[in-house]
Amino acid sequence: MAGQITHMEIAYKLIDRLAISENIEEFILGSVAPDSVHFDEDYLSKKIHSHLFENCGPWGDTQNYDNWILNIKAFWNKYVVKEKDNVKRSFYIGIVVHCLTDYWNDLSIWRTLQKEMIPPMTIDEFKEVYYPESTRIDRWLYQNIDDADEIMELLENSHETDFEDYLKAECIKKMKRHLIDVQYNLPDPIDVSAHKYYKADMMRKFVREVPDRIINQIKEFENASPVQMQLVNDDYSVNTKTTTPQI
Repeated sequence: MAGQITHMEIAYKLIDRLAISENIEEFILGSVAPDSVHFDEDYLSKKIHSHLFENCGPWGDTQNYDNWILNIKAFWNKYVVKEKDNVKRSFYIGIVVHCLTDYWNDLSIWRTLQKEMIPPMTIDEFKEVYYPESTRIDRWLYQNIDDADEIMELLENSHETDFEDYLKAECIKKMKRHLIDVQYNLPDPIDVSAHKYYKADMMRKFVREVPDRIINQIKEFENASPVQMQLVNDDYSVNTKTTTPQI
């Protein structure tokens, strides 16, 4: 899925458009918080839950994109709409933005490159070249955006908190320190000019276009009929038919 600075850059671009006028730090934290499960044990099952991915297929091989959107919409209705605490609400909106960013990364980057490269590549051969380029270009993005320092300051000033069975404060804290002190502590320039697949123009297009797509999806959440929906772990029934939206 998308790298963490990619998540935070897209969230940063949405601050004004989502009318996040206060608690911006918690919004930015929410935009990366679902990935904090990597700092927990048995992270894969926790990642499916933190990314609202239940009943969507194996992680990395999405079988039902409609279900993923239904899960995210159900989360929006259950947590964002009903939350009166502005700090928590900003955090929850950040989580929604995170999951929608990964949804579009799955379609626009992960699946798009697979369609171009498989065949002749096998899926394992594709992963072998994709993952290093994906990691490198996320760090390249950090060095090539104007607001990186402000984003990291917002992240630094955010406050970790447990969130039901989704996220643990201790894991979020570990993730924050890793992002600030290690992952994006980059003394040397990152060069992606030799990339064969995930190139700079593809990343630029992604961070340019995805905020508009997310805004449109959130508007649909807000304007939808007020049907009471429950999350999958609350016995919310979803369609299991394989679907792939057009991009």
